[in-house]
Amino acid sequence: MKKTWSPALTSTPRTIERAPLDLVVPFTTPRLTEAALRAASRLGGGLDSAVRIVKVQVVPFPLDLRYSPVPVEFIEKQMEHLCGEVLSLPHSAEIRLAREFEGGLRGALRFRSMIVLATKKRPWRTRTERLADSLRAGGYTVVLVYDEGKNNA
Repeated sequence: MKKTWSPALTSTPRTIERAPLDLVVPFTTPRLTEAALRAASRLGGGLDSAVRIVKVQVVPFPLDLRYSPVPVEFIEKQMEHLCGEVLSLPHSAEIRLAREFEGGLRGALRFRSMIVLATKKRPWRTRTERLADSLRAGGYTVVLVYDEGKNNA
């Protein structure tokens, strides 16, 4: 797996050809990411599409931006496990190191990316719902799915 470094982020992409439908699933929690990956598989099934799972690892300010507080190898294994279980579509995985989640995610998006997010249903607006609103305001297409799992408490 090729690793590239830049001052603002790190990326470990797996090569896939550019598909007309670029489905981006931000890695949040394993459970919610799995729900978003399942939704992306349903959306992209039968279409010329590919899924990119993007993990934005937030690095606190005192630390050097090139070094993740969580070992990159651990994040890679976690993403490989999720992608292998859920996805039947062509897919790639990226790890980006950034100072804030939304900025790191926006750096991974392309002009016509469709972002698939999953959240738990709550009586208040969740962080994921606020992120979806912000991305929509920025001109991106966002699909928000609600995880109706039994252990939502």
